Amino acid sequence: MTKRMIAVLSVVFIAAVFFMSQTSLASKLTASASMKPHHYSKHEEKMLAVTNLDYKSNIIAYDVKAPNHAKEAYVKATYYEKGKAKQPLFSGGLTVSKEFDMFAITYKIDDDAHKVMFNVGSNDTNLGIEAEKPKKMNGYSFTGLEKKQKVKMNKTYPVAALFGDAGSGIRVAPLSTHDGEVVKELISSNPCVYLFTVEFK
Repeated sequence: MTKRMIAVLSVVFIAAVFFMSQTSLASKLTASASMKPHHYSKHEEKMLAVTNLDYKSNIIAYDVKAPNHAKEAYVKATYYEKGKAKQPLFSGGLTVSKEFDMFAITYKIDDDAHKVMFNVGSNDTNLGIEAEKPKKMNGYSFTGLEKKQKVKMNKTYPVAALFGDAGSGIRVAPLSTHDGEVVKELISSNPCVYLFTVEFK
C-alpha cells in the first residue's frame, strides 16, 4: 500500500512540475545564478487543486537559474532529532539540462502506515523518499526560503525543512542561505527536523 501511494504521489508530482514550469529561455540566459520561491499562477493553482497536495503547505517550489557549467543539483536529506543528526535519509542528483528551470519538494504523512514520504523533482527528474514517522511526532510545519537567493557552484544551500512537534510546540522561521545560525537554531529548538539541502555540481 505504501509503495503504491508513493507511485501515485510521484505521478501527481511530475504532472504538477510540468505545468508549473514557466521560465523563459531568455530570462534563463540573462539572469545570474539564483533560486527564488515559485509564485503560482491561477492556472497552476487550478491544476494543483485536483491533487491531494496543498501547494500552500505541502509543496515548496523554486524557480532556478543554475550556475554555468552545473551538471546536477545534488539534493541531500537528513533527519535530526533533538538537535542531533540521526540518519541521512537520501542523497541524489537532479539533472541540470537546458530545460532545468525549477525544482520542488513535497511531503505527505501516512499516519496509518507511520510513514513520512517526500518527493524531490525537476522538469526531467523525480526522486521518491520514504522514512519511518517518529512515534511522538503529531504536528507538522514545512518551510523554505522566503526570498530570492544567489547561488554558486559547490556550495550547500538549505532549501526545505519539515518540522515535527512532539508536544512541546514548533519553532518555525524561513530558511536562510546566508545565515547558517538560523538553520542551526531551528534544528536545535525543534524535536524532529527533516532538512533538505542542494548543491550545484
